[in-house]
Amino acid sequence: MPIIALLVGSSLWGVLWWPLRYFDAAGLRGAWLILAVYLLLAIPAGLWSWRRRHELRQHGRTLVGLLLLGGWTNVAFMLALVHGEVIRILLLFYLSPVWAIFAARIFLKEAIGWRGGLAALLAVSGSALVVSNGQGFSLADLDTNDLLAISSGLAFALSNVILRADTVLGDVHRATAVWWGCVLIALPFAFFQYSPALPLPEYGYLLAFSWLWIAGATVAVQFGVARMPVSVSAVIMPFEVIVGALSAWWLAGEAPTLLELFGGILILLAALLQITRSHGHPILLGGVEMEKGEL
Repeated sequence: MPIIALLVGSSLWGVLWWPLRYFDAAGLRGAWLILAVYLLLAIPAGLWSWRRRHELRQHGRTLVGLLLLGGWTNVAFMLALVHGEVIRILLLFYLSPVWAIFAARIFLKEAIGWRGGLAALLAVSGSALVVSNGQGFSLADLDTNDLLAISSGLAFALSNVILRADTVLGDVHRATAVWWGCVLIALPFAFFQYSPALPLPEYGYLLAFSWLWIAGATVAVQFGVARMPVSVSAVIMPFEVIVGALSAWWLAGEAPTLLELFGGILILLAALLQITRSHGHPILLGGVEMEKGEL
């Protein structure tokens, strides 16, 4: 059951681009969609946390950090998926474990070690292949969606540092802070997009997407990773990228080149090197696996 749950949850996150683009085409543009989805999650979660607000004392910095960094992680990632190339966005986001190497070194004074150095080398080489397709890397090759995906992975890594510095705050409180961060960060983006014009029946789909797809995927992944060794869940986690690539090829006609595939393998190997260093208990941020232990 844990393996099945993790595969189902990873698959839902891998195909997340499809409902995002569906609602975008239906009239609920990217930022408005993110705002609506996370508002539906943040309101009940916020009420739950408010009733237990005594548990939030002495966690102000953690909450603010998760509000900003966790919120940006999800908003930037989802905005990139709406218009960007799916496999490219997923792979550039998966640079996050490598960003964590440097974040842990700077903020937690942890040694990088041979594994971290090798992971960084693999990730940089792989991302150069993914972005430039072997034609020579240049910053000009990065478009807005690429930058959103990379910054999302960086914010995710920094969020991980915050969580490792505060292991007392409860999981629901963490999720509440992240979801409200998504709402607040998506709001200014929405002002630069057309007002939503979603047909009334589609709002039922929106509610189902929020509570069944987003919340369901989060619960499924959390159920899986909490009941199996980290070394096992880390091997299954890249299934999200495989599902995303296959779904984008089948439904959107996106076919990665051989060089992009090779670059993706290098990035996933780098992520696997880092994730399998951890021996702590997994926690979740926006449906993506993170660790309380050492990255």
